[in-house]
Amino acid sequence: MDARLRLLVAELLDLSPDEVLPDLRRADTPTWDSLNHLRLITAVENEFGVSFTMEQIAELATPQELQRAIDACAGASAAPAGA
Repeated sequence: MDARLRLLVAELLDLSPDEVLPDLRRADTPTWDSLNHLRLITAVENEFGVSFTMEQIAELATPQELQRAIDACAGASAAPAGA
């Protein structure tokens, strides 16, 4: 997991970076409520220069899923035109 992502999740969810494991679940993290989820998504989009669909936003529930979505968006923007 990207160190920047780990720090963003830790900061926005009031956790220590050591607590931010790839399989940290939104449903099991009291500070990862709906408002903080939107704050986290916005921070991730700004930090990594990506944009998620509403469907993706609703489904992202772990840092690992966030990382995969970031990687997928970054890969899609790096693809040559017409690819």
